[in-house]
Amino acid sequence: MPDAAALVGVLQLDTRFPRPPGDIGAPETWGGNCLIERVSGATVPRIVRPSLEEAVIAPFLQAARRLEAAGASVLVTSCGFLWPAAARISAAVSIPVVTSALQAMPRLRAAAGRDRPIGILTYDSRVLLESPLDLLDPGPLIVEGIETGRELHRVIARDLPTLDRVAAEADVRAAAERLAARAPDLSAVVLECTNLPPYRATIEAAVGVPVVDAVDLVRDILVTSKDW
Repeated sequence: MPDAAALVGVLQLDTRFPRPPGDIGAPETWGGNCLIERVSGATVPRIVRPSLEEAVIAPFLQAARRLEAAGASVLVTSCGFLWPAAARISAAVSIPVVTSALQAMPRLRAAAGRDRPIGILTYDSRVLLESPLDLLDPGPLIVEGIETGRELHRVIARDLPTLDRVAAEADVRAAAERLAARAPDLSAVVLECTNLPPYRATIEAAVGVPVVDAVDLVRDILVTSKDW
């Protein structure tokens, strides 16, 4: 079991949209054992890009150091599109860092083998497919996003203060079903988007294979003291 006294430091984007339990930025996800720091200027349009500018990464390094000094045992970011900054943030502190569930890819590929596809559910497949995913995994990847839905992507993109949970879950279910239909032989599904874990049960029911998210990676670190 995770250490009840361990504090999760959350490097949160500068947003106001709702974060239901399960979301990286929801205190309930961590049983209240968290320190959340909103990184000024880290808006969704600045982070959800195929690559990150130095001016975007620098505030995260500063925030990471502050959270470590405040007693955090592990750090996690509230957007999986920060995965290119993993090495930079890790080098800035002496505690484990999870920037994205995509950090699980090497272990998942080792389990899946070279030819079996791994699925990725993302906030925006158009942007992720422009990213250098081959640096993460040389094997077959099936990427599906929620950008065609009517609720969750819209709320995040416009940073709206209210969310229709039923409509958001329908968006996620549809994306998961599309992913499963495209690749019946999926080995696992990674939730790039840290706003998707609240709908994990729905995703698991749709894809029928193991699902991995950033919350899993953080809890694994707290249990095993091993970094991803």
